[in-house]
Amino acid sequence: MKRRSFVVGAAACASSAALASRTAFTQSGKPVFLDYSQEQLDQAYDQSVWAPQVNELLAYDTSSSAAVRKTMPPRTVRYGKSEIEQADIFAAPNARGAPVLVYIHGGAWILNSRLDASFPAPTVVGRGAIHFVPDYANAKQARLPEMIEQVRGAVEWAVRNAASFGGDPGRVYIAGHSSGGHLASCALITDWAGRGLPADAIKGGLLMSGMFDLHPVALSSRNDYLKLTPEDVQAASAMRHLDRIACPIAIASADLDSPEFKRQSKVFAEALAGMGRLASHTIVFAANHFQEPQRLATPDSELSRALFSLMKI
Repeated sequence: MKRRSFVVGAAACASSAALASRTAFTQSGKPVFLDYSQEQLDQAYDQSVWAPQVNELLAYDTSSSAAVRKTMPPRTVRYGKSEIEQADIFAAPNARGAPVLVYIHGGAWILNSRLDASFPAPTVVGRGAIHFVPDYANAKQARLPEMIEQVRGAVEWAVRNAASFGGDPGRVYIAGHSSGGHLASCALITDWAGRGLPADAIKGGLLMSGMFDLHPVALSSRNDYLKLTPEDVQAASAMRHLDRIACPIAIASADLDSPEFKRQSKVFAEALAGMGRLASHTIVFAANHFQEPQRLATPDSELSRALFSLMKI
């Protein structure tokens, strides 16, 4: 697979001076959100500023995932009608009644695929669970509401068909990183009873450096391609629908990430704690935004332990 450059808005061509400092923003312009100027907000949502080795890190996800698929080839299924609606299932050959982890890959809603998200499979399967990784359309192909609906469709398919691949339909969990963390949070505020499933169809979620209020995202350069409307922001911001969350949530963030991504996780974790839904809040040390989910490839990492605790495995 040809590795694509990670480009999010005009700030992707950040100067070496900007890259050299993780704490100093360009000081110009009046605030547009909190204390951020427009330029600062764009930088806060541009991961190339905070992780200048981004392309190498994404290439690692691709290569390590390819290596996993060679040693433990997945079963690939269709969960929907379109070509993109496919999922890889990693399970032990004798899996029966195993918990299922639906893993939603990140990529700023515009990059990557399920083929870049196989790397956690050995950790998950090694603990007796099933790693279920769906694809979904990106922002070049669809608007955000369609992406969310595809993720919901993947979860619904996993619940309804869990027994067919050795899973337990009563023990389906979800995890996601970055934009995948956002999409996973949208699955967690879904009216599953309205789709003919138990209201608590998802038994828990691990949300890694996601975006839980899209208002600042809509004000940033990311909206040049997301084209978010006020209605999109309201409907797809889990922070605005806390009453719909029916299961424990584990939050994770990377200590070298953008302060805005860390703020999103902190505020959401505090809200979840206030309503008794916070399972844990893990700070992944010595890791930037892209190194954070890679810790799931290590069974004894702090992030893997948080996942095991959430899934009771």
